[in-house]
Amino acid sequence: MDKVSDQPDLSTPQVFQALHASGKPLREWGRSIDGQPMLSARSGGDRQPAIFITAGAHCNETAGVHAALNLLHGLDTDFEVHIFPLRDPFGFSGDQHCLSFAAGMPVEVSSHAGALEFLQSNAQRIWGDDSARLFLLGEIGFLWSVPELPSETAFTYLHSRMLSLAQDQPAVVEPLRGKRVMLLQSMPDVEGTGELGRCWHALVTERGEWMHLNRLFGRQDAPEEVAAVDRLMQEIRPGLTLDLHEGNGRGFWMPVNKHREPERVFAMTKAFFDYVNERGYPVTSYEEWAATDATTGKNYTPDWLQPEPRIPGMFWMDGLQRGEGYNCMDYGALFGIGYGTESPMERPLSMRVDAITHGILAAIRVWEATET
Repeated sequence: MDKVSDQPDLSTPQVFQALHASGKPLREWGRSIDGQPMLSARSGGDRQPAIFITAGAHCNETAGVHAALNLLHGLDTDFEVHIFPLRDPFGFSGDQHCLSFAAGMPVEVSSHAGALEFLQSNAQRIWGDDSARLFLLGEIGFLWSVPELPSETAFTYLHSRMLSLAQDQPAVVEPLRGKRVMLLQSMPDVEGTGELGRCWHALVTERGEWMHLNRLFGRQDAPEEVAAVDRLMQEIRPGLTLDLHEGNGRGFWMPVNKHREPERVFAMTKAFFDYVNERGYPVTSYEEWAATDATTGKNYTPDWLQPEPRIPGMFWMDGLQRGEGYNCMDYGALFGIGYGTESPMERPLSMRVDAITHGILAAIRVWEATET
């Protein structure tokens, strides 16, 4: 299967254009905070249970979006397929778009430093230290990081800082309760994200929790972007949920939900890594993953991810042990098999897209062959 999509500057309108150009039936499940449609495409045949493929919950993890579009064109199956390639069209549209929406006027910034200058002049400063600043612009929070940290380090650092603030200093984040919070982190060394290209999307709930768009499934207070995906999953009740992510570490790894059919998902994951290894792509060890994991918090349990000794890079996951509720893979395990990817963001985009596209396709073929 040839790649249809792996261009680093892929935009939100181009994702929508690709969906419309596919000729597949499309369905809108809701609207993002800025009014953009939350779209899925229907492909495959009529055989049940359905396959659900989704990506883009974290807008800086662009390889999954490309892979989802590739699978829209390249997955030939008798099973019903629903592909939801972009779960955060707002953040995927980049820093300028998000700042403009929050400000209620066009905002033009040409650099990460320029974004800080704009916020300092136009937004309410809520908190800050030598490494980060937190602002409220209109009804949206913005967390800005110093650019000296490596891209991946800056991202995990900001996420853990916000989690700590929400849990340990709730008075600091009180002005953000019930509001979206966007992370402005310069990632020039991440192909497909860049300095201003994506604006990572989270929120402080009405309960004062720090959550992002791969949380809050099954909750009445979920933001519309999460609720749209929830509606789709409740309606189609997928037998296989594939959530395509990128993460920490210098190689590919696979978090697999252990609650259903472990030997079947073992065979699927072996097929995924057979492709990765055949191509000579790097694989993350459990030790490397643990050394780069920056997840913190009062409810965090570090053994939520455990290595599978038979396959390097395969980790058994129980995301509920993190104390943050359902993510998409854990939620998918309520219906069938919850499955997903993590690829190394510092590697070339073409490598990441190729491994996710063809590795997931190989895993789907195993699932198809074992579905009775």
